[in-house]
Amino acid sequence: MAFRILCSGIRRHLQIGKTITSVPVRHFANIPGIYRPYGKTGDGNYGSTLGKQNVGYVEPVRERILSLAKTIPFTGKDSAFNIADYGAADGYTAMAIFHELLATLKDHHGPDTQFQVIYEDLEMNDFNSLFKRMSGIIPDPPSYLLEMDNVYVLASGTNFYKQCVPPNSIHFMMSITAAQWLSRTPTTFKHSLYKDAESSAEETTALHKQAELDWETFVLRRSRELKRGGLLVVCVCAEVDDRNTGENRHCVQSFVGLLNEVWKENCVTGKITKEEFVNTNLTVCLRTMEQVRKPFDDKTSPVSKSGLTLLSAETAVIPDVFYNDWREKKDKEGIDDREEFARKYTSAHRNWSNSTFMNGLSDSRSLEETEQVVDGLYVDVEKRMARMNPAIFKDDLRLIYLVIRKE
Repeated sequence: MAFRILCSGIRRHLQIGKTITSVPVRHFANIPGIYRPYGKTGDGNYGSTLGKQNVGYVEPVRERILSLAKTIPFTGKDSAFNIADYGAADGYTAMAIFHELLATLKDHHGPDTQFQVIYEDLEMNDFNSLFKRMSGIIPDPPSYLLEMDNVYVLASGTNFYKQCVPPNSIHFMMSITAAQWLSRTPTTFKHSLYKDAESSAEETTALHKQAELDWETFVLRRSRELKRGGLLVVCVCAEVDDRNTGENRHCVQSFVGLLNEVWKENCVTGKITKEEFVNTNLTVCLRTMEQVRKPFDDKTSPVSKSGLTLLSAETAVIPDVFYNDWREKKDKEGIDDREEFARKYTSAHRNWSNSTFMNGLSDSRSLEETEQVVDGLYVDVEKRMARMNPAIFKDDLRLIYLVIRKE
């Protein structure tokens, strides 16, 4: 969620105007703090706005996945080759790579091989859109189920900080831009939604401590679920030092900064309270390469002792498709459409961030009032972005890719 950034829908449902169109938000009033997917159930809103960016996330490890998958032990004793996607959203991100992976494995093991694909996400995830994609009701991207036999799709509505499937059951598992979301909010940044230059050492330390614990928990749960010889591929949004400026930056930093600026102004003007501001901290941590490698490099760690071995770890840059579309239109057609850029960019990134603001506002507010305040936030963000140079928000996403084997 850059952040839990992940995936797609029917484009005709998204004829959004020059400003943000209000999309119905599913509200679970009796379940405090739960993640609320943004958009109407079954419309594939997540992928239809973020999908154009997400489709490139797997590319840096695509060939490695297809090559190593053939080395995973699989015999007639296994009733099915089990594949899992953790933090699946509505299935957009994984559709193309799973199509290629299944085709590769069918060719390698034979067309009669049985496959089971399990999509994991939180309890309130829009699984309706996921299965509409699988069946082709939402046709973009094309579903592998429409042309493949002996492939069965299931869903697990279980938090991935818990065990989601039986021990020793999965041959290949993948998680793309999901594991940066934490199991809980470990601290309260008093002046920002996420850590920044004003954050205290105590706040930052608490965040990193929770992130380290959660990373170990996430990986150990997957180790228990993996078969011997099985593969785990994880991609997380990164925190890196900019080579040109030396500045420490994280994914969608400029957008988070603008969200923070507008939300602070809402606090100053009394639209929200100070308590509501601090209750809307993002429950996320963007990690460095050193941090994600740590439990694998330490041969005495619980992760290493569980049998997991790091085959490769690399950082890759995924081009910002929203900025590139704006730039191409400007260069080729002479049209500087900053309103369109702001609309697409804000609509995409509202998917992972909207729930934080819905949850953080006071329970004393009615649902209608809460939605009005949150809608107003994104309308203001979009309007301000439209008046700014899109280069400020150009975010060529820096992602960390780990390929791990269970020995």
